[in-house]
Amino acid sequence: MRQLSKARSLMQPRRWHDERANGHEGADPLDPAARPGRAAVWIVLTALLALGSAASFANLYPTAELQQAYAAETAGSPAVVALVGPVFAPTLGGLVAWRWTVQGLFLAGLASLLTVIRHTRADEQAGRRELLGSTVVGRHAPLTAALAVTFAANLVMAACAAAGLMALGLDASGSIALGLSVAAAAWTITAVAAVAAQLAESAGAARGIALGVLVLCYLMRAVGDVGGAEGRLAWLSWLSPAGWARLTRPFAGEQWWVFALFLAADVALIALAYALSVRRDLGAGLLPPRLGSARAAARLRSPLALAWRLQRGLLLGWAAAFAVIGLAFGFVATTVADLLTVNPQLMDFFRDVGGTARPSDVVFDLYFLTFGPIIALYAIQATLRLQAEELELRAEVVLATLVSRLRWAASHLVFAALGPAGVIAAPLAN
Repeated sequence: MRQLSKARSLMQPRRWHDERANGHEGADPLDPAARPGRAAVWIVLTALLALGSAASFANLYPTAELQQAYAAETAGSPAVVALVGPVFAPTLGGLVAWRWTVQGLFLAGLASLLTVIRHTRADEQAGRRELLGSTVVGRHAPLTAALAVTFAANLVMAACAAAGLMALGLDASGSIALGLSVAAAAWTITAVAAVAAQLAESAGAARGIALGVLVLCYLMRAVGDVGGAEGRLAWLSWLSPAGWARLTRPFAGEQWWVFALFLAADVALIALAYALSVRRDLGAGLLPPRLGSARAAARLRSPLALAWRLQRGLLLGWAAAFAVIGLAFGFVATTVADLLTVNPQLMDFFRDVGGTARPSDVVFDLYFLTFGPIIALYAIQATLRLQAEELELRAEVVLATLVSRLRWAASHLVFAALGPAGVIAAPLAN
């Protein structure tokens, strides 16, 4: 067996060996921890989003009257409240907190959960954790290291955002509370990802569990905010870390005691992650994996059909997400038209950018300007599926038949070329 393993290793391309040596085998191409320096990118990017929000609001709504009018219009739209939340203070700081909290939570939370799963479950799946465990490193060392690095990265992000906002002239107390609220919410998502890494046997399933919890937290916050402070469903915001991030109320009379909720949740989830880690075997998860069929269906006999089977989850997920976004933008269109009527300067800006004279059309121009580059990420993911198939050695099985390299590559590139059009058109079906 040793000779067979050595022979198999020698047959692999040099790139495959380099990937294993550098610890990147099977890594998610969008994982910020999959390459050196990616963590610094999302730290800086998240902080810059806060500064960009502050600069844009200061330029478009320079007076207190315009800021109050904007806040009043958003408060009257349930769709806007569901998407972004309520404005607790009709000031520049309050508008920045209103806009950046959701943006920062999604970006920092997504990067955090990917980082933790990459350095825990993905390492076990690739066999690197077993190699590390053969040394004097303890069983919980990888999980502890992943949590420590992710927590520290979010704290640095919060410090950078707070320092930048204070440099722009915003209140120090509100700036610190805003940065810490986003970091604290990302810490809770990090702890959720640590638990998910113990439950699932594969990194993909662990990411799915953690992402599902992140989306659920956002939906609970949205329903609770739409219900209002006195609504029957307002209590849902108090069950969601996304809601807690808002309820700290930066620039609106900070409620520092809300951070105790984050601390209690983090301690409980991390303790649960360590307890579950002891109860499972290395490389296994507590949830049993779902076994596939022993024989492939007849419809999978062509390379294109196989590529569809491999790409459909990614394509349908992106399409469903943007269908929901399109539905929300449709509800927001009327509110945006009212906001443009209140602020002619903003209308002139969008007329110069999009060339439209109708306020109701600005929201759709904004949709394509904002989400067009994001949809390009789908094309990148679909294309990188080719690399993943090679690294996992599944491409060799296909190419061992009569399928040529060009035909195999074209079967995946079809989705990279046509998929973005389907994703960007999904909202239009609403």
